[in-house]
Amino acid sequence: MKFSLVIAGLLSLGLVGCATTPVQQTAAKFEKVYEIPNLSQAKIYDGVRQWYAVAYGSANAVIQYEDKAVGTIIGKGNMKYPCVGVMDCMATANARIEFTSRMDTKDGKVRVSYDSLRYKVPSTIVSGIRYPEVDNPVVEGSKIANNTLQALDAMSSDMVSKIQNNEKISSNW
Repeated sequence: MKFSLVIAGLLSLGLVGCATTPVQQTAAKFEKVYEIPNLSQAKIYDGVRQWYAVAYGSANAVIQYEDKAVGTIIGKGNMKYPCVGVMDCMATANARIEFTSRMDTKDGKVRVSYDSLRYKVPSTIVSGIRYPEVDNPVVEGSKIANNTLQALDAMSSDMVSKIQNNEKISSNW
């Protein structure tokens, strides 16, 4: 009897060491520098501010901090989750990505960064079943991160082209 208790005790001590350590997940973020040749820091800054106003309907509702002398704008925003494929889009119809954006401007370039990315889905009722709200950080390497980072790159590239086009339009009218 004592022998079986000793064996059970040793086995339980040995199994304690078998516990796995949780995998550390890294939050996804986006950062890229875009060249905008022949434009001053002030013109790029004004272009970014105008882009915020058009893209979000109101720059004042989005921008949390701005300093024209330094050339920095920080804002809070969100976008529809950029689903890929019919099944993904059906499963994530109400999903949104929330983020903090930061634009740093210099002569001839803008550094665009998005961080604090969160995947959010409101609570819903489908066929009488209540599904709880989802509010998770977007983690590196996930499908959600890959789709989101591609969409943020496309959105930022679009912003840069609009800044360049607006400068041409405003100087040639």
